[in-house]
Amino acid sequence: MKPAQPAHKPYRPVRTVLRHLRDGRPVRIRALVADDLEQANAFFEKLSAESRYLRFMAPMPYLSPDVMARLQRDLHAERSCVLVAAVEHEGRSCLIGGGRIVATDRPSVCEFSLTILDAWHGQGLGKVLLRELEHQAKRLGYHQIEGAVLTINVKMLAVALHRGFHLHCERGDRGVMHVYKHLYTPVNAPHRSLPVPD
Repeated sequence: MKPAQPAHKPYRPVRTVLRHLRDGRPVRIRALVADDLEQANAFFEKLSAESRYLRFMAPMPYLSPDVMARLQRDLHAERSCVLVAAVEHEGRSCLIGGGRIVATDRPSVCEFSLTILDAWHGQGLGKVLLRELEHQAKRLGYHQIEGAVLTINVKMLAVALHRGFHLHCERGDRGVMHVYKHLYTPVNAPHRSLPVPD
């Protein structure tokens, strides 16, 4: 049996970066650690019903055991990464957002998702988190990063466009936009080897 993960230790080595939001406030982007899981319910409760719907694409009145189980799975998956955005408040590290990348059924492609507390919208945090997710995706050997975004989620679509993502409307579902970005093309690999949506 593996020893318990120390509360302060990331699940895998990930760089920590200090960034500044639009209003000048500092925010630390780092890997999720065991202690952060204790804040999961409190974080979720600070999300508006609209933000929960935009993130999960369905009404989500509470943080279900299935969602927590997926988070735990992603933490330990070989080619996944879970990041959080944290600010200092009264001597404590408080989570204000997060993002993750997970593997898909295509070895060269990962899928991302972002969540930011409503009170911190409009500060440029989405762009900061997505940029760091792209860095981690390249570090894990992915050639492309993609995500599914509701067409009514105009803020997330704007963030993706700012980061150079392409937008493609899902066939048969006009309510969902497929966003994707080529991170790099491996040497000696033909461009067509990177799957592009129809």
